[in-house]
Amino acid sequence: MGKKLVDPNRLCMGCMEIMEHPQRPCPKCGFFRQKYRQPENSMPLYEIIDGRYIMGKVIGMGGFGITYIGWDIFQSKRVCIKEYFPHGVAERHTEEYASSQNYTYSVNVFTQNTEQAKHAYIGGLQSYIKEAENLSKFYLMPGIVSVRDFFYGNHTAYIVMEYIEGINLKQLAKACGGILAPGNLFQMLRDVMRALHAVHREGVIHRDISPENIMVNRKYQAKVIDFGAASSYQDVRNRSVLLKHGYAPLEQYDRNGNQGSWTDVYSLCATIYYLLSGVKVQRAKEREKEDLVKPLRGLGVAVTEEQDAILMKGLAIQIEGRCQTMAELYAGLYQEEMMGGASGETDTGRSGRMTVKGYPNVTSGQEEVAMNQANMASGSEEVARSQENMADSRGDAAKSRDDVVREYLKSQKEKQ
Repeated sequence: MGKKLVDPNRLCMGCMEIMEHPQRPCPKCGFFRQKYRQPENSMPLYEIIDGRYIMGKVIGMGGFGITYIGWDIFQSKRVCIKEYFPHGVAERHTEEYASSQNYTYSVNVFTQNTEQAKHAYIGGLQSYIKEAENLSKFYLMPGIVSVRDFFYGNHTAYIVMEYIEGINLKQLAKACGGILAPGNLFQMLRDVMRALHAVHREGVIHRDISPENIMVNRKYQAKVIDFGAASSYQDVRNRSVLLKHGYAPLEQYDRNGNQGSWTDVYSLCATIYYLLSGVKVQRAKEREKEDLVKPLRGLGVAVTEEQDAILMKGLAIQIEGRCQTMAELYAGLYQEEMMGGASGETDTGRSGRMTVKGYPNVTSGQEEVAMNQANMASGSEEVARSQENMADSRGDAAKSRDDVVREYLKSQKEKQ
C-alpha cells in the first residue's frame, strides 16, 4: 500500500514535520513562515521542482551551491536538496513594481552575459553532476550519504539526497566535552571505513574527509557526506588544489600530486586524531620541515599500542610509508580483516552500552536523550547547515570546485 499523501500547507518548511496549526511557529523547530526572510538568489518556499519535490527553507549557502530542506511528494519523505548556483557567476532575476509591493520572481538561473561566464558556469555544472554520479553508485550503502535523485531544471542542476537528522562528529565531540572515547569513535567509524573502501575500489576518492564531513544520526550511525571534492583516480591530476589544513596530506598541496586511497586514509587518521585528543594535526607542509605530531598515547589517549601505531602509520608524511588502503587501516584498528560491505548497524560493544564522555552509561534508552542534548548544544541552525554545506564552510580550505570558475572570479576582481 502506498504512502498517504500529505497536504503541503500543513508541512513546516523548516523541518518538514506535519503541523496541526500551520499559521503558528513550528513546535518542533520554531520555524515561523511569516517571519522567514528568503535569502538572496534562493528559491521561494513551496516551489515544486521536477514535479515531485517541495522546496523548504535554505539550510546552507556557499560559493558553489544552495542547500534546502525538501519534501518528496511521492514518497512523503523529508529530503535534502542541493542546487548548483556558483556565486559571482549565476543570478536569479527579480522584477519589482513601483505601484505595489508585489514582485515577480524567476526560479530560472542565469549567468552573466559573457562567454567567459557561460564557460565557467557549464564547467562547474559538469563537475556538479559528476558528484551526483559518484555518489549514486553507492545508494543505500551504510556509512555513506545516499543520493536519491539528480536532474536538470531551471537552467541548473539538482541533487536530492537523504536527510540525515543528527550532528557531525565535530559537534558531537564538542557536546561531549571536546573529545570522544576511543571505543565509541572506533565503533561508529566501522561502516565509514567499509564504505570508503568500497568507494576506493570503484576508483573514486573523497579528498575532503574531516570531522565536519561525517554525520552521526540518533542511533549513532556515522555517514560520510559532501563528495563535492571527489575525483576519480584517472582525472584527479591537474585538478584544482582543494584541501583542508590539518586533514590534507602532502600530495594534496600539489595539483599534480599522486592522490589515491592513501589520501583519504591520511585524512581519516587526522580526523580520528583530532576527535580523540582535541589536537589538530600539524599542517602537512609544515610537518615536511619539522614533524611535531606526537603519538596519541603520548598525549594520554587510551588507545592500544597497535591502534596508536596504525594511526601514526596512516599519518605518515610520505605516501610510501603510509597505510595504502582502508582495509589495512581497518585491520590495524580492529585487529580483524575487513569483511565485505558495511554492516548497517553500529556495534556498541559486548555490553550493548555506549558510554560517551559527558553522558556516562548511555544505554539504548538514553541515547536519543543524549543526542537531543548534543543537538541543542550545537544549535538547530548549525545542525541543519552541517548536512550538505560543509564544502561551503571549510574554514581555511581552498574553495574551488572547478578551475574555470575560480579563474573567472579572479579575473573579475582584477578588473575592479
